[in-house]
Amino acid sequence: MSVKAQVKSQDLGITRYQLFCVLAASVSSLNFGWNLAVTNIPGNIITKCLAGPQRTISGLPSCIPTTDFVWGIAVGAYALGALCGALSCTRFSNKYGRRSVLLYSNVIGLAATLVFALSINVAMVTAGRVLAGIAQGAANGTFTTYVVEITTPRARNSLASMTQMAVSTGMVLAFALSLAALEPPLWRVLFAVTGLLCLVSGALMLLCVESPRWLAMNGKDVEARGALLRLRKGSCVDITDELELMYGSTAPESNAASVVDLVLGRTPDNLRHQLLVAVALMFFQQASGISSIGFFSTTLFSSISTQPTTDSPVDVSKPTFPQILSVVLMVVGALATLGGMFLANYWGRRTLMLFAHGAMCVFCVFISVGSVVAGLSRMAISGVFLYFIVFFIGPGPLPWVVPNELTPTYATSALMAINNSVCYIGIFVVGLAFAPLLSLVGGYTFLIFASGNALAVVFLLFFLPETKGIAVADLVKIHSIGIHSVLRVGRKDDCCSGTTKVSSSVSVVFISAMAVLAVSLAAPTPDTGGLALPGSGDTVLSATDKLVSPVPVFGALLGALGIGSK
Repeated sequence: MSVKAQVKSQDLGITRYQLFCVLAASVSSLNFGWNLAVTNIPGNIITKCLAGPQRTISGLPSCIPTTDFVWGIAVGAYALGALCGALSCTRFSNKYGRRSVLLYSNVIGLAATLVFALSINVAMVTAGRVLAGIAQGAANGTFTTYVVEITTPRARNSLASMTQMAVSTGMVLAFALSLAALEPPLWRVLFAVTGLLCLVSGALMLLCVESPRWLAMNGKDVEARGALLRLRKGSCVDITDELELMYGSTAPESNAASVVDLVLGRTPDNLRHQLLVAVALMFFQQASGISSIGFFSTTLFSSISTQPTTDSPVDVSKPTFPQILSVVLMVVGALATLGGMFLANYWGRRTLMLFAHGAMCVFCVFISVGSVVAGLSRMAISGVFLYFIVFFIGPGPLPWVVPNELTPTYATSALMAINNSVCYIGIFVVGLAFAPLLSLVGGYTFLIFASGNALAVVFLLFFLPETKGIAVADLVKIHSIGIHSVLRVGRKDDCCSGTTKVSSSVSVVFISAMAVLAVSLAAPTPDTGGLALPGSGDTVLSATDKLVSPVPVFGALLGALGIGSK
């Protein structure tokens, strides 16, 4: 093929093999999401023995009675394990490669599976959660770096959000399968699924190439060129310019920055701004309160809904309405993540983050008001759904993506280790504190999260640059000047100012539209009679309800759950 027919590799979109490698690596993040959510629905069945008194099944207890606080520690132990994995993976990722960490972390995951399956007390469950956290924390922290390093700028706009998409998918699967595996000892099978995902991940990663940027950083020029050609459609593309850019943003492995180097500023480039943005993005992600819903959505919906509760043994083979709502919520979140991957192409990272945190602030207020004011429980449920949707188009995926796009290769592993550590500490703190807070102050808990989102908007306005479609080397050159306001820098390089005014207007319009939708769904309706579920005396949906709600299907769902007018 002539040189004239060749295209520049950095101008390509998504290629088949590039997509395959991203999907194969994403199984590790799917596993992360699975373990994050797998304790949500079966939690009370395990700790409160809702299926009946504790008995022995094949030598193992049918349930593990414990207090809510101790169970909260066991659940949060996963985040502590992930913290250890994220911090330890930096050295291994720099020395042995991104692919190697994604591949061999599955061995630890298999060990966690054995501990889960054979647990006889809460200590063993906690140990299994820690081991699973170490494995998935190391893999999940490396995944985004791997994706950014193997994709072109155009492909990165969509594929870099695969971290959150995979996590969301894992959470959906965990919630959905939990409904069919609640009876003892099937909840043990749910915990053991992480081992199956580890086997799938390991098998697929054997078919993937190492990151070309990591190979270049370690002086493996032939391997780097071969890997890049394979990822970019082979010999029909010209990879010369992309290789030059790649080598321009790399340094020898011996000069790779450690976490300590990055924190103390001992790097060739001034990466203070990158460090601030990475830490703040993940801090505000957790300060938004998302982990409270991930861990305790069933508890939250139970506290809002009008369904009666009982302490007597229940038929756990039949899912409750709050459990069904939790599954629907996770499905909606996964679909929103998919939509966010396309919106990131159109709006850009900065625009989506400003809009999303602003909208989440409004919806947290809706949740709070709907939870504490009689007759407005529908507002709270609507607020939870809308909050969840907005989270997964911005603050969900982008804090994993932006730090990689701003940072030279020699510092990405260290920066992502810090970034992930902030995430896992936040998950642990929120997961441990949410249930006691909900019991203490009820729906007012979400006013705390509303404040976190409001602060996020202020920070992002001044410090978050736009990274969409800009080469990593160019972003490093622009922003390696210490902590600065991107509003001033944006006027020079146009990297963040082009869509700022438009994004502000669009954000206001969308927030207003969603606010009207939530209030409409929350509007109390008179009791004019309606349909009833078979075998139930509760009204499902009144005739007036159908006229008031702009989304009849959603209104019918809420009515079927006994949520709305009280």
